[in-house]
Amino acid sequence: MNKVKVLLKNVLGLMVFVGVISSCQSKEMKTVVPGSHAGSHGGAVAGSFVNSPNNLLSETRQLTFVGPKAGEGYFSPDGRYMIFQSEREPGNPFYQMYVMDLKNGETRRVSPGLGKTTCGWIHPSMKKVMFSSTHSDPETKKKMAEEVENRKKAVKAKYSWSFDENYDIWTSTLEGKDLKRLTKEKGYDAEGAYSPDGKFIVFASNRAGYTEKLSADDQKLFEQDPSYMMDIYIMKADGTGVKRLTDSKGYDGGPFFSVDGKKITWRRFNAAGTTAEIYTMNVDGSEQKPITHIKAMSWAPFFHPSGDYIVFGSSALGFTNFELFIVDAAGKSDPMRVTFADDFDGLPVFTPDGKHLSWTHRNQKGDSQIVMAKWDDAQARRLLKLPPVDPSHASLSADINVEDLKTWIAYLTQNEFAGRSTGGTQEKIYSDKIAEAFKAWGLKPAGVNGTYFQSFEFTSGVSLGDKNLLELIGKGQTSYKLSQDYEPLSFSKTGPISGAPIVFAGYGIKAPASDKEAAYDSYKGLDVKNKWVMVLTDLPANMPSTRRQYLNLYSRMQHKVTVAKNEGAIGLIAVHGPLSDLKDHFGKIKFEGSLSESSIAVIRLSTSVASTLLQNAGKDLKAEQALLDKGEPQPGFPIPSMYLKGNIDLQFQRSKGTNVVAEIPVKGAKTSVLIGAHGDHLGLGMAGSSLAKKDEAGLAHGGADDNASGVAGVLELAHSYAELQKTSPGKLKKNLMFAVWSGEELGNLGSTHFTKTLQNKSIEAYLNMDMVGRLRDRLFVQGLGSGDSWHAMAERVEAQTRLPLVTQEDPYLPTDSLALYMAGIPTAHFFTGAHQEYHTPRDTMDLINFEGLVKVLGVVKGFSDQIVMTSKPSVKYVKVASSQNNMEGRSFRVYVGTIPDYTQEGTKGVLLSGVSKDSPAEKAGLLEKDVLIEFDNTKIDNIYDYVYALQAVKPNKETTLKVLRQGKVVELKVTPKLKE
Repeated sequence: MNKVKVLLKNVLGLMVFVGVISSCQSKEMKTVVPGSHAGSHGGAVAGSFVNSPNNLLSETRQLTFVGPKAGEGYFSPDGRYMIFQSEREPGNPFYQMYVMDLKNGETRRVSPGLGKTTCGWIHPSMKKVMFSSTHSDPETKKKMAEEVENRKKAVKAKYSWSFDENYDIWTSTLEGKDLKRLTKEKGYDAEGAYSPDGKFIVFASNRAGYTEKLSADDQKLFEQDPSYMMDIYIMKADGTGVKRLTDSKGYDGGPFFSVDGKKITWRRFNAAGTTAEIYTMNVDGSEQKPITHIKAMSWAPFFHPSGDYIVFGSSALGFTNFELFIVDAAGKSDPMRVTFADDFDGLPVFTPDGKHLSWTHRNQKGDSQIVMAKWDDAQARRLLKLPPVDPSHASLSADINVEDLKTWIAYLTQNEFAGRSTGGTQEKIYSDKIAEAFKAWGLKPAGVNGTYFQSFEFTSGVSLGDKNLLELIGKGQTSYKLSQDYEPLSFSKTGPISGAPIVFAGYGIKAPASDKEAAYDSYKGLDVKNKWVMVLTDLPANMPSTRRQYLNLYSRMQHKVTVAKNEGAIGLIAVHGPLSDLKDHFGKIKFEGSLSESSIAVIRLSTSVASTLLQNAGKDLKAEQALLDKGEPQPGFPIPSMYLKGNIDLQFQRSKGTNVVAEIPVKGAKTSVLIGAHGDHLGLGMAGSSLAKKDEAGLAHGGADDNASGVAGVLELAHSYAELQKTSPGKLKKNLMFAVWSGEELGNLGSTHFTKTLQNKSIEAYLNMDMVGRLRDRLFVQGLGSGDSWHAMAERVEAQTRLPLVTQEDPYLPTDSLALYMAGIPTAHFFTGAHQEYHTPRDTMDLINFEGLVKVLGVVKGFSDQIVMTSKPSVKYVKVASSQNNMEGRSFRVYVGTIPDYTQEGTKGVLLSGVSKDSPAEKAGLLEKDVLIEFDNTKIDNIYDYVYALQAVKPNKETTLKVLRQGKVVELKVTPKLKE
């Protein structure tokens, strides 16, 4: 027992620091094991917590200013009022209870003004308040006078919280009238909170220490420390039906209900009083379990309104620096540090909507006041590995604001959606949720058959069937092994192929002569009719750049298949070749689309099998490729006495994509404005245009910017306009339509399907948002050549919003706006710029500029308002010649890792918005804002010159490039890589 006495004695010294906050939570600050525990990100390891920096809190402001002490504020259910305790009246040395109107700052006392008061709570009815008070103690005035004199002494007494046996729970009106006493038992009754329905009160009491027969040891400990017998009780709101919920040696206190009223959280000291941990239990006292294991003084727990996590204070970093932490309500993860200021932070409380956090802060002078800050729930959930909040359960405002945008983007980028692949199972889930929001806001369905949905089928993948066969007939018979010796390509004809001879045709290129380049014909002198054609992939390696640039246009495999078909071949055999930088990798067929008119078989044969076949013709594949790589066509030849036959069995997966389309109809309107964005992304990035690094393979491509930002923008604008139509129905003169497209990443599938099903809908203009979440210093508004008055609108919007706009003409953009433009609709596309995280798993929510996104939506709305708030036509379609026609049919053969700024205008060369990590460009020393002016001895005046040069450069061979950097020409060396 001596050890316990020493510990309890030491508590008094510790209370000098923490005791400035006398409250129904600060009593639990008894002692602690000082020191900082190193955090881990694993699951709930004893003594551990995560101490990494974050910005969960922002815009912190002080709420109370009067008196030396104020603390422990709790909000009314509507968030307008706060009840708190404060020492602020002359002549009264103890806390009294006050209610503040947070709208106007007016404060009134609701406690009697005598005695000690603590632990206030506002009833859900908003008609009464609850608090604990000792004002009925006959010795009250005497004790007040004694305390006044004690505080005048030069040597201050050490602080300790008073567990006065005269504390009872009282109620009054919001004006402090009609006092009613709820508890009358001897002992400390305090730390009370109403249940969400107002029918019950949970509180802490040490009444058992006065009414039960205690052992000799327990009796001594109780006399030394009245909190030793403190437990949690529950009773009806009128004070009847008291039930004890805990029965543990040591201090159980500070209980609060979860918002659904099903759980209670509190803090429990161990019997020795050395540590306290956060606990939860059911309202009947069952399933009591610890949530933290920090082995420090963890106290003052409070549920987030979602019930998913708890905020609390802790001395985990030592008594001189109490901080706030959060932990998931199940206690599966380590607690996460929230505050990072010096001194004391404790007694945290969420506002009812969960968007702000209030707590008590004490500075080094000893002053304690209540502060409040914005709370980032979405970030908290990510840090605690919790699922994002369901938007239908969130408090969404009709105003365009950061909190709502965070809710939607967090929802769309959650790991459970696995990157939102087109037609995936996740697409139906989030599409339903978006439609649910449209319906709740009053938007009408604009999809098919009176629904919000518009579905379309597409080919989403390919796999190998079990009937694939390839046999060589000649000197005996050889059966080739699938995915070891050969593999069909996804654009092959399917079905049986009868036995046919084989002809080797070099690189399989047939290019006509131009004014500068000679013709190239791999088929010259060859008869390939009804035969297999074997060709090398890619194009000859050792040629001048200009020659490679020219032949590259004819070297794509799909083009080689078309040439072979036109020459009369029944099939094409692709071979990488011994000298190729590409290696044989079979086993997982890649979906590359299908040729709509493919009528020949297409397979890829392993290099070793192809070499064996050529040996039968007395030829060496390596030597043949070396001759061809010099650049001059070499005559092809047949492979005698060899016939190839087989069967191609490809199983194409068909999937269904879903657009979500809604409308705000306006009576008498003849035209509509459509606002849209695409909801799909790259899934796990296993196919398509993923730019993930090797160590990111198979990770979800969440696409926070691309294009959860655009979808969130559509939803915010829809909500805002829906509310405008309700409150000011005469303002809108035209219909407003809102769409979330599917299949953009596969080629604008959803938006193209929509244009084919307009059914006499007259759409005057389309506003598209794709990647609008990373605003830096300007917003790009593209495609304005599509309409006759877009520029005039831009001029007015920039004057109104003062956000710098960069306007661009070309409407032929790689996004959904192109589909609408091709359907004869003027389009404006909004874009905040490219970045290094594009099409990688690194495009995450923490990189979104939410304040910037609000500004972008102000611009989009500015354009929309100018069209929908007048009944007159506002913008007319303009036919524009595409500036990208010379790019058709090209594919990137090599990888450098530059990220061009496709929004650049007025720059001679290619402005880089960045380089990919671990790429050849990064290794070469290229930097953001470099202007590429020469590549592989080719002058670069624009993006098209650069793409053209990329097709010609030889992979895995060092070449030179020049950039303009801060006005100076810098020459660098780079080694491009060949793409698989």
